[in-house]
Amino acid sequence: MKSELSVTIDRRLIDYLDSLPGETRSKKLECVLSRYKKLQEEVGLRERLASHDEDERERRDRETWELTVAEAQWRA
Repeated sequence: MKSELSVTIDRRLIDYLDSLPGETRSKKLECVLSRYKKLQEEVGLRERLASHDEDERERRDRETWELTVAEAQWRA
């Protein structure tokens, strides 16, 4: 469901928005906000992953996987 929104934006940002591909400002702004939301979600996930402490089994599994991928790349 979509809702109407009225916003006041700096002229330079409007110029940037107008320079983007797309049919309308609304669609362009929706696209920009969707990409920003996905980026924020990815940053949050990366932060949670970075704070995760690997146990010994996870470390061995990760190293085995990294070695397998590296060997496959050299064979390709």
